[in-house]
Amino acid sequence: MVKREKNQKGVFALRLCGICSGFSPGYALLLAFLLFYAFICLMPFWYVLVTSLSDPLTVKEGTFKLLPSDFSLQSYKIVFRDQRFFNGLFITILRTIIGSLLGILVQAMAAYALSRKYLKGRSIFRKLLVFTILFNGGIIPNYLVMRNLHLLNTFPVMIFPMVFNPWNIVLLISFFTVMPDAIEESAKLDGANDFVIFYRLAVPLALPAIATIILFIAVRHWNELMDGVIYIHKDALKPMQVYLYELVVRTSMGNMIEPTEQAITSVSIQTAVIFASSFPIIVLYPFLQRYFVKGIMIGAVKG
Repeated sequence: MVKREKNQKGVFALRLCGICSGFSPGYALLLAFLLFYAFICLMPFWYVLVTSLSDPLTVKEGTFKLLPSDFSLQSYKIVFRDQRFFNGLFITILRTIIGSLLGILVQAMAAYALSRKYLKGRSIFRKLLVFTILFNGGIIPNYLVMRNLHLLNTFPVMIFPMVFNPWNIVLLISFFTVMPDAIEESAKLDGANDFVIFYRLAVPLALPAIATIILFIAVRHWNELMDGVIYIHKDALKPMQVYLYELVVRTSMGNMIEPTEQAITSVSIQTAVIFASSFPIIVLYPFLQRYFVKGIMIGAVKG
């Protein structure tokens, strides 16, 4: 028994020596820098959360600290009482789901087609794809196109402009390019067509990249503001970001708060809306994080 305890102590000492031998001043400096950088990145979000949960009078006086003082949910009660918040949240969730699924379908299919060497005019299409990354028509031509297509004040106007993203297609091309030709040839010998090869072989092999691109598309749909401001004028179709923009104006003018609630500052209401609208995407991110990291690392090596 004594000998076993000595062996365990020896193993622990060796492990500790190994950790200490790999520790250096440069490593400590890098670790301190990363912790400081993470602290800076998290502070704005923590400030929003603390402000939304603090007593509005404390926020108004400017005496609250890094921890919620005089815990209060008055700001959230006012926000959840506004039907426009739930309407904007519903539109944003709906456009994020539909836009992400439709976007990844079109972009993955385009990337797979452009990655095949036997595609005629492949080099021309890829050059045109890169050209659209560097140059675009701008706001006025895009507005004229949406107006001529009769898409203004409709839900599809928030979906169609972002279905085709050249940058995401370029990222996906690098994944589909490395798929061995032998796999595709053997599938064709078994009678599989291009659609079967794409869905049964190419997509599973590029799943980390596809999950990464889905996250890019979803975050962009969730945060998009300009299309709702430019193309949408109906209150029933305005997404969450437009609601936040209008909320700043309404709370600054005191139009949203009843006379009995004038003590609640606009900052408290705005921070409550920001946190409530960001919560769904924060919950979703951890489930896709492992695919995101894996996809970026593989893309860096293959690219």
